[in-house]
Amino acid sequence: MCLLAGLRVNLNSDEGLVSLDLMVMRNGNLDRAIAESLALYVRKLNDASRNGALVVVEGKRDMKALRSIGFAGRVVMLCHNSNLNILVEEAEKYRKTILLLDLDREGRSLTKKAATLLEEKKNTIDLYFRRELSSTTRGRVKQIEELSRFSEYL
Repeated sequence: MCLLAGLRVNLNSDEGLVSLDLMVMRNGNLDRAIAESLALYVRKLNDASRNGALVVVEGKRDMKALRSIGFAGRVVMLCHNSNLNILVEEAEKYRKTILLLDLDREGRSLTKKAATLLEEKKNTIDLYFRRELSSTTRGRVKQIEELSRFSEYL
C-alpha cells in the first residue's frame, strides 16, 4: 500500500487498480479545471494583442503551444539571445511587449536581458502574463510548450 496525493492505493489487488483509475480521473478533472482558467487567460492575452501588444516566447514549440490553446496574436521567438536586437526593432512597432518566457532559470535570465534592452529603448514591458501563468496552471507549467497538454480541453 502507498499514499498517492491523499489517496490510498493498494498495488497488489483489483481494488488498488480501481483506486489508481480514480486518481487518473481526478488528474483529468484537474486538467479540465486548469483549462477553464487557461481559457480566460488566453482571452486576456488575445485582447492584449488586439490592443497593440507583441508577445515574445523562446522558440517554435512555445509558439505552437500558444497557438494550440487559441492564441491568435503576433508572436516573436527569442531563441536563446540570438534575436534580442530584432526583438527591440520589432517591439518599437507595438504599444507594449509581453514577455512570456519559460519559468525556469534560462527563461528568467532571458526575461531580464530582454526587459533591460527594451526598457533602455523606452518600450513598455508587460510581465503580468508570465507571472499569472503559474497561478493559472496551479504550478503545473514551467515551460510555455507545456501549455499544449491543455489544448484538448479548450
